[in-house]
Amino acid sequence: MWLLIYRYLSNIFFIPILFFFFLRFLVSKETISSVLEKFSISRKKRPKGDLIWINGVSVGEAKTGITVAKEIKKIKPKSSILFSTSTLSAYDLLSKSKNNFVVVFFPLDINFIVKRFIKYWRPSSVIFIESEIWPNVFYILKQKFIKLTILNARISKKSFINWKRLNFFSKSVFPLIDQCFTQNNDSLKRFKELGTQNVKRIQNLKYISQTLEVDSIAYNKIFKELKSKRVVTLFSSHEGEEKMFAEIYGVLSKRICNLFFIIIPRHTSRIKKITDQFNKDKFLFLLRNESNFKISNEEILLVDTFGELGIFFKLSEIAIVGGSFSNHGGHNPIETKDFNCSLIFGPHMENFEDIKADIVKYKAGFEVENSSQLIRMISRLLKDKKLNRETNRKFKTLCKSQFYKSKSILRSVIK
Repeated sequence: MWLLIYRYLSNIFFIPILFFFFLRFLVSKETISSVLEKFSISRKKRPKGDLIWINGVSVGEAKTGITVAKEIKKIKPKSSILFSTSTLSAYDLLSKSKNNFVVVFFPLDINFIVKRFIKYWRPSSVIFIESEIWPNVFYILKQKFIKLTILNARISKKSFINWKRLNFFSKSVFPLIDQCFTQNNDSLKRFKELGTQNVKRIQNLKYISQTLEVDSIAYNKIFKELKSKRVVTLFSSHEGEEKMFAEIYGVLSKRICNLFFIIIPRHTSRIKKITDQFNKDKFLFLLRNESNFKISNEEILLVDTFGELGIFFKLSEIAIVGGSFSNHGGHNPIETKDFNCSLIFGPHMENFEDIKADIVKYKAGFEVENSSQLIRMISRLLKDKKLNRETNRKFKTLCKSQFYKSKSILRSVIK
């Protein structure tokens, strides 16, 4: 009954939702094409034959989804891939990935919009990556007898508690999932308790993420500027972490010669706010996207471009996981696996608990609790090159061993 009510209410709230997305467009958080596609208005044509729909909500899930899609194409070369996402950054990543996917924005979970989307694309099966739960989508897929699988499934403690509070509703939604393969035991227990029937634990598919690309021309240009520097990079940072990192530079630069920090915000839309803060605090910094890119007296490079993580990891001796010092649950540490930088992360790695546990267990990286401990750890690693190399070696060994396990499991799931 509650699912039926939700379906009708979603139609009723169509107008205010439309107005909300109009406001998002006005503040440049949406484009005309993203709004149209989220309302299932698209000029893109459906490929002939078997079509498999993969959904990855943002950049991290999209990267995992690309790996899954490539394995599907190996096993089912005649099938086509429809790839949906919800964010502009992930859409941009997918569009530039040089894969023969049809890329669209995920439809809003409004009953008549979802019906139109599924009627037009007619997927033979559907794979959601990680943690997207959309009642109308799930219900209509079940009505159409289209198999729904959630891969690398994860449900946080907070989300689980919220769904439990809505138990009268969740007990109608979670049983609609045909297969659920979780990335950790906590998620396995939570999905089962919420009513999902076919739940299994697998290795975290982040371990088989693709190697980050490095533009050799761009890399060489920056390397010439930084070849004498000791580079430390904070990646996927959130509000508050940039200022903390810049303040840490002020302490460490007195102890370590030629120190240089790189900051890569998770969302480039925050660049102006960060630069205003840095100017106010009189931090010496340079923007990556400046036309006359040349480092002189600057102490920090603030990256306002997208898709260059590989370049900065290759330049770095140490990589620090953003979102792990500001209670955002951390970001994917596996992205550094093909580079020679040691990992440090803060106390908030809730989104990657199993990976964090592996890293700590095998001494393949370091967990710190606060900025004081971070200062000591950076200083220790920069002074002890042997420790730095050994830590990086252990991390690569860990990722390699998990890669083969994850690859084998993924192929068995797809088959």
